Amino acid sequence: MIDPILSITAAMSVQSPFTNRAYTDSDAIAARKPLESVHGDPFTLLNAFDEWIEVKAQGLGTRVWSRRRALEEQRFYEMTKLKRQFRDLLKDHHLLDGGVSRQRYLTSDERRQMHGERKRLNELKKQKMNERKKRKILTLEDEDFKISDDEQDEDKGDDIKDLEFRLSNDLNQLQETSNQSRSFTLRDINLIKIILCSGLYPQVAIADDCNTYKRDSEQAFHTRNKPFVLLHPTSIFASQPELLMPKDSGDKRPVPSELKGLLSSKHELLAYVSLLETNNKPYLVNTMRVPALQTVSLFSNSIDTNAECTRLICDGWLEIKFPAADTAELIVSSVIQLRSTWQSLLKVRLQDTFEGIEDDHRVSPRAQQLERLLASKLTEFLNSDVLYSLRRVHAAEMQRMYIGPGKDTGNIPMMSRLIRGDTEGKEHPVKGGVQVTDYLTFN
Repeated sequence: MIDPILSITAAMSVQSPFTNRAYTDSDAIAARKPLESVHGDPFTLLNAFDEWIEVKAQGLGTRVWSRRRALEEQRFYEMTKLKRQFRDLLKDHHLLDGGVSRQRYLTSDERRQMHGERKRLNELKKQKMNERKKRKILTLEDEDFKISDDEQDEDKGDDIKDLEFRLSNDLNQLQETSNQSRSFTLRDINLIKIILCSGLYPQVAIADDCNTYKRDSEQAFHTRNKPFVLLHPTSIFASQPELLMPKDSGDKRPVPSELKGLLSSKHELLAYVSLLETNNKPYLVNTMRVPALQTVSLFSNSIDTNAECTRLICDGWLEIKFPAADTAELIVSSVIQLRSTWQSLLKVRLQDTFEGIEDDHRVSPRAQQLERLLASKLTEFLNSDVLYSLRRVHAAEMQRMYIGPGKDTGNIPMMSRLIRGDTEGKEHPVKGGVQVTDYLTFN
């Protein structure tokens, strides 16, 4: 699970590999179709990167492969380098337990091949240096000026990059991890989404009720601070908006009145990497579908409830409603436990790092116990099929949302069950109600 997270993080940290003709060249669009992921753009980038590794491992021409798909190969080299740096940083700080390292001994043929590649690399670098000193001649072809030996220089540059890549990376290992990425279950994908959202939140958007989910029509979304943001044309959801249709609506496109108060266990938000402001319109860039309840409840900085916990206001702009109080209490209790375990695990791992930075470090038994607990409970939470409604709260509603301080809340049984020994249960000085944790205010 670590490898795809590193790959996606590296892919989202470099310039997009899609060239200007990526979405106008019909042949490139068709060739790139198998790489597209219905889950969103970060997973499409992961598929493209894994396929590029596979092509390179088979000894085929990745430069031609990239050009046919309107992809800039240089970006994949940058992803590989950045991914290796991320992994090394985690290992250096003992936050990535690599287990027992497997040292693979090279055969005599592999050593001979590596020696030949190093020799070839040095020769190509010398040739490139010498050719830079040569005078280049402008030629006139098809009414366009062209430097005569430009393409040869580009080919040599690609050969140098390829040889440097092969000498600094274990292609067999890269191919092995890329093959593993192709066998993800839905559980794996949801877990990857939640892990990515732990870094991306609060960069999420909710769909406008009036979206038609038809091709060649603009789909509007709302973030916390900016309403009516559009999908960037390069997103898979811009070309396939039907993927964003509410999951319980079947094949029928819902009308706005049907979406109000819709109870579903499959509400989704769009997480995004960046918001691009242009002169005309704002766009969401690098988007992916994420489960709404799990994402918002796990990462909101502020969650406010009513007395039955059937109504949650998350970060002052998203409302979640549950039809039953017992279900609501179960969800809120699970959120408190999950967030507490996650924070405890991070704290223990960092403490282990500081204490064992000079030693032959291994993960402490306490950290291993917390990891198992978090993995089990997080999987259970992601697989929950609780019905709830989701909507955007308007700014005017927030002015009369809270009861305010100094009001007697009485003795509510649910409050005593939510307030644990490690929380004081003080009144919130502005909203009223009781602060159960630093992020959760009850009633």
